[in-house]
Amino acid sequence: MVDRGRTLIRLSLAMLALAACTTEQAGVPAAQRGPLTSSTSQPPSPSTSAPPPSVSRPRDLAMSGVRPCDLLTPDQQRKFGVDDQPRTNDDQTLQAQSCYFDSQKLRTKISISPLTSFGIERFQPRKVNGEVRPLTIRAFPAVEVFTETIETIDMFCVVVVDVAAGQAVHVNYGEDGLRPHLGRSEVCRRAAEVADVVTGNLLAR
Repeated sequence: MVDRGRTLIRLSLAMLALAACTTEQAGVPAAQRGPLTSSTSQPPSPSTSAPPPSVSRPRDLAMSGVRPCDLLTPDQQRKFGVDDQPRTNDDQTLQAQSCYFDSQKLRTKISISPLTSFGIERFQPRKVNGEVRPLTIRAFPAVEVFTETIETIDMFCVVVVDVAAGQAVHVNYGEDGLRPHLGRSEVCRRAAEVADVVTGNLLAR
């Protein structure tokens, strides 16, 4: 059951991928579209948002060479309830290496991805399937992306922080079979909290 929950989280994360010019199928670019899965069986909600924040980066934080599993210290992992060994995986959708931090006890999952192939501009309205909200994380421009899912799919929220031109940090916080659902406000609050800690660690490098 846990493995199935993890698989669904990853499928849901992939759906927040970049959409070239369409949100027709859960934010997946037209060239990458395949058969519908259970997580895309609902018609996608339109991507909506206020304009991105008019905030300038206080400094550039280059992501080249950053290892994703180094972006949460052991103490910070415990703070977020992580009780599994972090593990990395190449994420083809994000064109980056991601680190997964799981909590078996809380039945939640965190993934962190330093992005170098594109930046926050690829997570704007009409480029992802979901509601995009502007944020500021440690004085850096950021966005929150929330996508509605059907009741049987785990809820998740993404926060992307603009750390340099064409580069970003992508944080996903999601459930791993947790029921009842955490709710949108809580899952996005936790995603923003992780993004704040990660950005602080990058500033301290």
